Amino acid sequence: MAVIVDRNFFDAMGEMDRVGDMSNCDIAWFVVKYREDATEAVLEPDFVQFTTLERAVEGLTGGVPVSLGEFELRIKTKLQKMSLGKG
Repeated sequence: MAVIVDRNFFDAMGEMDRVGDMSNCDIAWFVVKYREDATEAVLEPDFVQFTTLERAVEGLTGGVPVSLGEFELRIKTKLQKMSLGKG
């Protein structure tokens, strides 16, 4: 299975043991980062990490969630940046 996530999401997950060879993995995590300029956001490859399904579940359930207030603040900040860029 292949999963594409952004770097911030991946960094917020819990630790996952790596598998040394693709033939031994269940999930290949393709991690991307954003490069933003005044008019667009571009996805750029960052790295690939191979894991087993068991380690991926541990990583997904071991992440550190942000509070609702912090989540909403991040969205509002991004929306403000977008509206300033358009007008």
